[in-house]
Amino acid sequence: AYSVEYGACEEAICEVTHAGAEIARSTLIMMQAAQSMAFTIVIVDSYQVSKDIGATPADSGLLVGMFMGGGMVGNAAMTAVLHLFPNAWQNVRYWLCVCHVFNVLPAVTYLYLLYHLQALGGRALPLLLLCRFCWGLGSGLAGQLAHVVITQVTPLAELPDQMQRKSFWQSMGMGMGPLAAGMALWIYDLLPWQFGLEIGASCTSLILLQLLLGLAILRCPQSVQQHEHKPEDAEELGHTGSKQMIFLGACYVLSALRGYCLAGTEVGTALLLEARYHWSRKEIGLIIGWVFIATVPARVGYLARKDRFSVVTWIRILSLSAIVGATILFSSTFLPHGMSLILADLIMFPALYLGEGLVRGLMMQSVRSHTSISSNTASFCALQLNNFSRALAPWCARYTISTGKGQNLFAVGQLMCCCAFLCVFELGVQRGLKKA
Repeated sequence: AYSVEYGACEEAICEVTHAGAEIARSTLIMMQAAQSMAFTIVIVDSYQVSKDIGATPADSGLLVGMFMGGGMVGNAAMTAVLHLFPNAWQNVRYWLCVCHVFNVLPAVTYLYLLYHLQALGGRALPLLLLCRFCWGLGSGLAGQLAHVVITQVTPLAELPDQMQRKSFWQSMGMGMGPLAAGMALWIYDLLPWQFGLEIGASCTSLILLQLLLGLAILRCPQSVQQHEHKPEDAEELGHTGSKQMIFLGACYVLSALRGYCLAGTEVGTALLLEARYHWSRKEIGLIIGWVFIATVPARVGYLARKDRFSVVTWIRILSLSAIVGATILFSSTFLPHGMSLILADLIMFPALYLGEGLVRGLMMQSVRSHTSISSNTASFCALQLNNFSRALAPWCARYTISTGKGQNLFAVGQLMCCCAFLCVFELGVQRGLKKA
């Protein structure tokens, strides 16, 4: 009787622990989606803001990318904390609250600066850039925390799908940013009264969403525990020594390529639609948002058929799809009025997000299986390269477009990134797998 009662208690504890881990994962993923919105929500207005303050199109790209500059610093700070206090990640609710403060306060400050652009004069651009940098700190803190927590509380076999889930919701967040900006502008035009500045409408909508996210954080458990994986699972990937380092290095490069390609494509598309094809900012925000929502049917299709192919085969399929999408970016394609850009984005965004999400899962599987490098260090390297590329890509994309070479040179850069993604995967990641 004692044995039966003990077994029932142990099962109940396991169920509670599993439920707490799932709530923590879901809350962290929601925060990642909200921070992706914060990164992209300024894309729709950034070109107009740069014109209002007398800055260049490249400066408007810097205004977008500076967010990820702050993300790099936040990522490094959380990595240092977890290095000094290895179990700090278990206090997940405390760290979510800290990240939330960095989400809300800079957003409010940015909105205040938008309402005082004319009074700020020449100080406007440096102050806006500084605000965007501080805004990104929370993203870096939460990004590192999410990687470590998801890796620690998730069974090894589930890591690829959980990391792809995280990438999926980040993709949705990046799409919801422009979509929220477009809808805010549309609602602003319908209002019988105007509250001062059209450009501030999108930022206001994001602040309201961030405040609602605070309620979800309160539902998160105070702490979570590590999931103990079985010893036989550790042999699944078969990485040892230098072989694992080559494998992880390739995963880091893929993370950087994904970030550069997607951030550059989204920001470049918005500029081309506004400056070359004369779309309104409202139209740009709505259409780019709906483009990112194409990730939903792509993920549904993957989940319905994921057992039909191996993870390696799925990454190849998604990588080749991204290359096909990048070829459509060229201005000589058959669709008029910028629609070729939209079609290219529809193919590239879900393919790269879902493909790199699977690669990230394989990487964290390897890290959990072997002790040559910690999950904290592996996450730091991957996120730093990803944040750096996403900080650089908006400026590079808009500078390339504004030089006069325009859409075709921009398309060449994105196509090269997609081709490099497949090559690095085949030469670095796929060869490092003992089993496909």
